[in-house]
Amino acid sequence: MFKISEFSRLSQVPAKTLRFYDQLGLLVPAHIDPQTGYRYYRSDQLLRLHRIMAFKDLGVTLEQMKNLLDDEVPAAEIRGMLRLKQAETQELIRAETERLRRIEDRLEQIERESSEPLREVRLKKTPALTVVSTRLWTSRNRIPELFDELDEHLRARGLTLPAPHLVIWHGCPKCEDRVDLEIASPIPERLPDTSRFRTKVLRELTVASVTHLSRPDAESPVSLDLGCWIEKHGYRISPESPGRELYVSREKGNDSLYVTESQMPIVATDAEGGDDLHV
Repeated sequence: MFKISEFSRLSQVPAKTLRFYDQLGLLVPAHIDPQTGYRYYRSDQLLRLHRIMAFKDLGVTLEQMKNLLDDEVPAAEIRGMLRLKQAETQELIRAETERLRRIEDRLEQIERESSEPLREVRLKKTPALTVVSTRLWTSRNRIPELFDELDEHLRARGLTLPAPHLVIWHGCPKCEDRVDLEIASPIPERLPDTSRFRTKVLRELTVASVTHLSRPDAESPVSLDLGCWIEKHGYRISPESPGRELYVSREKGNDSLYVTESQMPIVATDAEGGDDLHV
């Protein structure tokens, strides 16, 4: 058997905590010396201690924990509980990581307001494009992996051209959890549709365009540039066509950054919009 100090080192649980578990009846020592009061533990008591620590990580109360231990819940059931908690924790980390990125983006925007001039915005027509695309509700954080999935789809069909990636914002680009977006790449000819990807034609658009560096998984930093230019030049945002971001190429020395062209479809203030502006 092991002294409490040895059992503590073996289990990496403080001796103070082991004494507390003894007081609650969660983990009673295998033997207590009647003369000295020293606690002794057997190696097989590590199994019960592991369950206690697992229940603790699951957020089980001490009272519930004692009942579960006394009922000898099967190991398979505990594994299932831990896997569920693991998935919940991973989702929480993902959500908080996205929140942290949004905070960083907001800080960058606020700092830029007083320190940098507006970027140059151009009026241009985008040509009609044949693209392969997939549309889904998802988080902006997933865009890089969706780029990879689209590239793999193109490679599997013999297309190895370094095509740029398009993100078409059908829903709210500033929504916290999920966004209605479309990932696309231009292709030279139509491809057979699959359950995930289909070929479509993006019609010609008149857009306000600005080129900058950005990360696909971070909010675009050019809303102020576009907004000021559109207002100043007497246009309005097209109600018929979603905005786009064209990720042209990766920045040398930093694979997470892209040379990006943000495109906002526009119409004259006295125009009603029309079919030629549809995507």
